[in-house]
Amino acid sequence: MRSSLLELPVLAASLWGGLISGAASYVLRLPRRLSERVLKGRRAGFALRAALFAADVSAALALAAGFAATLLISNGGEPRLYAVCGFAGGAYLSGRVLRALIWGE
Repeated sequence: MRSSLLELPVLAASLWGGLISGAASYVLRLPRRLSERVLKGRRAGFALRAALFAADVSAALALAAGFAATLLISNGGEPRLYAVCGFAGGAYLSGRVLRALIWGE
């Protein structure tokens, strides 16, 4: 049986990976937020909608790739609940901090 203290580095690495991936995802979603503030209900052209969709997809892929890399590096690829919660908490925290810094919310 493993000691729970041996799992703290995995939790810390998951939290750190979540912070990095959440920040990358938030930066990739910035064009969507900017366009919503600029357009304010007006219809966007097909090219703009396609570019924003591509940015949203790349943000989701950045989160997924960051999660997979974090689990693989820190825990050998084993999805443990504390690692998933640490990653999700880090991603949420970085999103909230960046939102407060950029938009003042």
